[in-house]
Amino acid sequence: MSFARTLFVAIDYLYNAPQNNTRYTRFKNVDFIVNKDIVYDESAPDVCKLDTYCVKREGKYPVLFYIHGGGFVAGDKKYRRGLSRWSAEKGYFVINVNYGLCPQYKFPEPLRHIVAAANWMVENAEKLNLDLNRVIVSGDSAGGYYSAMLAVIAANKQMQERLGVKTDVKFQGAILNCGIYDVGTALQAKVPFKLTDKILWDFAGIKKEQVPTYEWLDFCAPINFVDASFPASFITYADQDFFCGGQGPRLIEKLQGLGVHVEEFHSLKFMENHCFSLTWGNKAARKNNELTADFMKRFAEGKV
Repeated sequence: MSFARTLFVAIDYLYNAPQNNTRYTRFKNVDFIVNKDIVYDESAPDVCKLDTYCVKREGKYPVLFYIHGGGFVAGDKKYRRGLSRWSAEKGYFVINVNYGLCPQYKFPEPLRHIVAAANWMVENAEKLNLDLNRVIVSGDSAGGYYSAMLAVIAANKQMQERLGVKTDVKFQGAILNCGIYDVGTALQAKVPFKLTDKILWDFAGIKKEQVPTYEWLDFCAPINFVDASFPASFITYADQDFFCGGQGPRLIEKLQGLGVHVEEFHSLKFMENHCFSLTWGNKAARKNNELTADFMKRFAEGKV
């Protein structure tokens, strides 16, 4: 196991309870309908699995399509089960996606997996009673990158052709949490233990000096493909993020310049750092999640 993967696996283990076993993600007398480990792509059935969460309701469900983070090399949908319950309790049908992790699956193969998961959603929309006019793509950290990239790929047939995929999925909303919107820039930042060097090697099989000539370099920066068709967005970032510093503000500035509806919240303290909202309890997390819930409510009502 690589150093980067060991680190992110340890983070998931340590933060499992604060994320998933807290009063903010436990709901008494709520009958969740949960289906786990649904294979969405038979070409890689061991990794291409998703879980769904919902609460029985009248009418079609708005959808939250969620992509977990983990530094591209780790993470699992099971660590977002608390967030999935929280979102389902608010009336959403949650699709919580696993995908191939690096280095076993070198970039851009995980992107192809995620597009396949989005296609599964479209193919099963009628059976599951999903409102495909009310779909939010969402993710944290590396999942924020994949979410932003999926949104631009869905609207760009040339990108689909280059990637070797086809999809008719449309996203009308995006909730991006401490995402990486220019991987090349983020992985050239100075981080302790040369962590970015190790992630870059696992992610793409290249070294820093090879970044300028990397064949998929443009696909590493969804921010460069963002245009006025990008979904209405809620963006969370940490002002002192040790890994994704500056990524959120850059995307917000671009969206504002394009006239895309964008709302944001950011933490200020160093101890409220990368993906701070996933631990629920601190002041910044509570405020962020309150605003996120309001965005989701207005989105479901067609007011965003």
